[in-house]
Amino acid sequence: MTVSGWVLLGAGLVLASLPFMGERFFLGLPLLRAARKKPWLHVVEFLLAYGLFVVVGLALEKTLGQIASQGWAFYAATFLLFVVAAFPAFAHRYLWDR
Repeated sequence: MTVSGWVLLGAGLVLASLPFMGERFFLGLPLLRAARKKPWLHVVEFLLAYGLFVVVGLALEKTLGQIASQGWAFYAATFLLFVVAAFPAFAHRYLWDR
């Protein structure tokens, strides 16, 4: 695996966990002033993070050469892997007994 593959893997792990780790909006930007984020906002942030992950992946692929066309199955599989990468942060946020 090349360096860009490792960068994409690391970015995916960070981007998948980030929506569940704090109270600030997307990537830690203080855009919303709420005492606690609603669960639907976590879902929106998670979907935006997946979109950013796909864009970063396409950009890294473009630097290596021609972008290969992908079907729906590729995006479904990467989304599910993104969900699996987010599970530890999700479990800490919602399933941890405080």
